[in-house]
This record gives sequence, structure tokens and C-alpha cells, in this order.
Amino acid sequence: FYRTVPSDDIMALALLKLFNRFNWTSCLIIYQNDAFGSGGAKVTNDLFNASNINVVQMIVYDIAKKGIRGDLKTYLMNSPSRIVILWADSISTSSIVQNALDSSVVGPLFTWIITSEILLNSFNESYYDDLVGMLLIEPVVASVVGA
Repeated sequence: FYRTVPSDDIMALALLKLFNRFNWTSCLIIYQNDAFGSGGAKVTNDLFNASNINVVQMIVYDIAKKGIRGDLKTYLMNSPSRIVILWADSISTSSIVQNALDSSVVGPLFTWIITSEILLNSFNESYYDDLVGMLLIEPVVASVVGA
């Protein structure tokens, strides 16, 4: 029995709407290897596959080793897709984004969609231009958006 928290479903649906809005047809998903990351990545992958959006690759961030399993730059540069969904908690997200910045696989070459709040000013100022185009999608309370 596998239970998915409703917020994973809502987040995946929001991502699907974003992809449909911009006619995007493929992506890579990077996720942390725990219930939060793998659950969210699975829900997104299943929804995208049912909606004819190609998830080209699922890339694992190992939270114990604090790193990507394999070489992030190789994965991304060899991919036909240039859209990356990052499904990880804030701490892992910061580490993964720093790895991407160090590997030069961020804007303008790639569009990153992150699902956890991070402080973009925590990165070195020399990277700020590379962060342009990074999207943050996070759930909010309905009353905040007037629903």
C-alpha cells in the first residue's frame, strides 16, 4: 500500500498546467531518495506520462551521500530536454542548485522548476545571472491567493 499526500497530487497538477500553458513536451526530474522526493517524483511522472509529456530521465539525489548519483552535467547535457523539475526539500534543493551552478547547467541553457523554497541570495553573486529563469512552485494557503 502506497499513500501519496494530497499536496503531491496538487503540485503535480500545477506542474502539468504549467507545461500545458507553455506547450512543453518533455523534462527531467531530479528527486531526493526519501518518501517526500520519490513520492512526489512518482506522482509527477505518472501524471505526465498519462498526459503525453515525456519524462526523459529520473535522476536521484542521495540524501545520505549528499550528492547526485552519477554526474549531473553529463545527465543534463546529454538530454534532449532542457526543462528540469527538482523535487527535493529546501536543504537538498540548495545543494543541487549549487551543483548545477558549478556545472554550468542552469540558465539560459536550462529552465529549472523547483518545488521547495530556497533563498536565492544565499548563492554567490557571480551566479545571479545564471539563476534567471528559475521557477519556484510551492503550495500556499487558499486564503493567501483569494480563493
